[in-house]
Amino acid sequence: MKIAVAGGTGMVGRHVVEVARERGHDVAVLSRGEGVDLLAATGLEQALAGVDVVVDVTSTQTQKSEESEAFFGTVTRNLLAAEAEAGVSHHVALSIVGIDAAPEGYYAGKALQERLVSEGAVSWTILRATQFHEFAEQIHGSFALGPVMVVPRMVSEPVAAREVGERLVELAVAAPVGRATDLGGPATLRMV
Repeated sequence: MKIAVAGGTGMVGRHVVEVARERGHDVAVLSRGEGVDLLAATGLEQALAGVDVVVDVTSTQTQKSEESEAFFGTVTRNLLAAEAEAGVSHHVALSIVGIDAAPEGYYAGKALQERLVSEGAVSWTILRATQFHEFAEQIHGSFALGPVMVVPRMVSEPVAAREVGERLVELAVAAPVGRATDLGGPATLRMV
């Protein structure tokens, strides 16, 4: 099976690429480094030639609703249009557990992405996952105010990015299911 991974160089995407290759699949990474610009829709036609399924694990660094919606809206529309044109049979998107309860900021873009995928012409699967264990490292620099580290108060059931990548590949090679069962880690933890 030929799998294209949008966001294939990121935290989860690199695991999707690695796992898919380990399991014998042909993988195309949709990234600027590979000549694909998802925002401008350049290089998509060539990159999706012969692709059976697209796994979308794209992300952006913003907490502003407008920026998040602009990014996910543009990328998702571009992907879905190119997939329909290329005859891709399955679109798998990674989303976040709990976005319905707080549809603002970054989550606003993910909610828009889910809506576009579910209303699109390509058969689809959406996997919502809880926060990744790697999130603590990721936010380390993002919430620093000089020598002070601001740590958000939150309870989470973190899951390893590798485990999310494995589940996405399982879903990619299966028939589309719409909303897949949410994926979370085995324990509930507090950041503070």
